[in-house]
Amino acid sequence: MNFRAFLNTYSNTVRTLPIVILYVTEGCNLKCLTCSYREPLPGELSFDEIKQLARQLKTFGLRHIVYSGGEPLLRRDFKQICELFASPGVKQTLLTNGLLLEKRADDIKDYFAEIIVSLDGAVAETHNKIRGINSFDLILKGIEKVIDESGIRQVSIRSVLQKQNFRQLPKFIDLAKSLNVNRISFLSADVTSDAFGRDTRGAAAPESDISLSKDEVNEFREIANKVITDYKAEFETGLISETPEKLLKLVNYYGALCGQNPYPKNYCNAPMVSAVITSTGNIQPCYFIPAFGNVRGGEISELANKKEVQTIRNEVRNFTHPRCETCVCTLNVSK
Repeated sequence: MNFRAFLNTYSNTVRTLPIVILYVTEGCNLKCLTCSYREPLPGELSFDEIKQLARQLKTFGLRHIVYSGGEPLLRRDFKQICELFASPGVKQTLLTNGLLLEKRADDIKDYFAEIIVSLDGAVAETHNKIRGINSFDLILKGIEKVIDESGIRQVSIRSVLQKQNFRQLPKFIDLAKSLNVNRISFLSADVTSDAFGRDTRGAAAPESDISLSKDEVNEFREIANKVITDYKAEFETGLISETPEKLLKLVNYYGALCGQNPYPKNYCNAPMVSAVITSTGNIQPCYFIPAFGNVRGGEISELANKKEVQTIRNEVRNFTHPRCETCVCTLNVSK
């Protein structure tokens, strides 16, 4: 962490915004059960608006831009957007569902230090069922291409564990090893907020199709504990991003949803060092806390220090913001 960002963590005022997650579109070419992103939203940021945004963010100390969506690779001008942020001091990361990765790998290979590909099944049948489209084999081809041909240094898999795939936890790790990716990370499925379009567009599956029952939580705990024993080397080398303790937090999250245990306590400084900017320009403290402004309405440095977001930072720091109590995804930057 740079010095100005370090000072952010001790204050409600931010002096820099080193990490930004930018939704370049909310259009998506899959039909996932856990979110509602389908078509681009009216009024998404134009290329010229993103160009202006890139200038502001660099001036305000940007160090890491993470492209998300929707599916970023759907934007025909995505290569040009990456060029806007290209700088020796700015790391670029792509979060992608991987469906267009093979087709567009040559377009983007010169920009990314890291590509993170979402996989929701360790086998084709499971992944395709969750994602709504037969996409598994094509995604694996895309992963293989960026590893073998692109020269991108870090290629990772991210899997959201839920009712329909938690039993495949060991198979996910074996798949990561077979694909020769750098790491695999795991998340729980968010069912308590309207992030990712849930409860606002009517396309996401109900909680009962995603969350685990009490018996399934107990089964998940047994699987996780066995993974911690059987894959000790993979934890130690960092192939598995989570520590054993963090892996068990995923189990405890589902246990909390069905009343077995309290929600795991989250230690997060996301609003102090980062922001999420949606495809229509709304700026949020994180994925799960509502917007406090829009980038079309002023300079980033001013928006990032509005009174309402300063209040949010104070609440997050003191563990009093209600959304943080049930959060599945925390950012804690300490260096």
